[in-house]
Amino acid sequence: MKRTITDENNTLTSSALVSLDGYIVHINKITKNNTNDNHHYSFILCIEDQSTVRVIKYLSKRPYCLLHNRLRESLRSGRGASITSLREQNNQYSCTVSTKVIDKDLNFRPECIRVKNINILKNQTNDKLCTVEAQICSISDEIAVVFEENEFKRVRKIKKNMIIGDETGALEMSVWESHFNEIELGKSYHIRLLKIRIYNDQISLAATTETSFIKIDDLPNVITNVDNTINRYNTQKGKIMSIEKNADHYACQCCGSTNIIDEAGIIACIDCHSRLIKDENITDGYLKITISTFNNEQYNLRIAKPLLMLMVAEKSSDSIENSDCINNEYNFNNIIASTVNVTYSEITGIVSDISIVKNNESSHESTLSTMFAS
Repeated sequence: MKRTITDENNTLTSSALVSLDGYIVHINKITKNNTNDNHHYSFILCIEDQSTVRVIKYLSKRPYCLLHNRLRESLRSGRGASITSLREQNNQYSCTVSTKVIDKDLNFRPECIRVKNINILKNQTNDKLCTVEAQICSISDEIAVVFEENEFKRVRKIKKNMIIGDETGALEMSVWESHFNEIELGKSYHIRLLKIRIYNDQISLAATTETSFIKIDDLPNVITNVDNTINRYNTQKGKIMSIEKNADHYACQCCGSTNIIDEAGIIACIDCHSRLIKDENITDGYLKITISTFNNEQYNLRIAKPLLMLMVAEKSSDSIENSDCINNEYNFNNIIASTVNVTYSEITGIVSDISIVKNNESSHESTLSTMFAS
């Protein structure tokens, strides 16, 4: 997050004024406060790290604001802006009487308003805003939800759960009553600024007050079956510290014997003839690989044997047979301490891609090599 302190005599505290550089992606209408006759509004700013920040402007009883008009001009222009003289407290931002909107050319564009397909959303993080083009595949009945605002007051709100889909997948989306009249079953929409919700490694979408539904032409080849499991992949650069056989193996629960055979998904004990249906999560075809990164993080991952064979062949000038690669520990020693780029699933810990870095060692790598040698 990029911030500029406008008061040079103060450090960044809760009372310091800051500036935020980004794109204004949404501006709410000026509305009356619930507790008095004054007014307020908020707007959403997408900043350089692609996170979004909500900024609130408090007004008097008069529902008019020159800054609100200036924000709308910035939104229409498509340019970035610097929002100055903001007050920050507990990661919440509010405008002051000195706040201004200054046009600014930035070296990034907001990803939250770029259309993404539903499958790609599975790589996003919780609470991020996103934009999709999808068809409304199903709409549930109304669901009453009660919120407790305080000890004495409860508020009842109505929502519906919907399934939206495109040609890459389908997800569940919750929509509140204010959007009901904007949506029609079977129609396709450009849905701007949905919020991503991830819970127990499952993803869903939620419409907020900032969400808009713009009707578009019907989408073809829409998938309607929901697959809400997330695909979380991460790429790291580091050194291979060890490669070992996977410890995932069976022993007989009945007699304790390790004299086990695998017959078409059935684990059978040769000694006592006990049998067990094989656990599908056991990964016999994988080896354990440990990667240490240059910021002192260690990853214990699983890697398929064919990926290791490719690396050993790349490292060695001689032709290597598959059986030699699997069984000869010396071949694995050839790639220990190699610098690699590794991509793995954060859900399963399984490596999907790995390659040896051929560039000259950076200063960080040299430092790490010295540390390993010592």
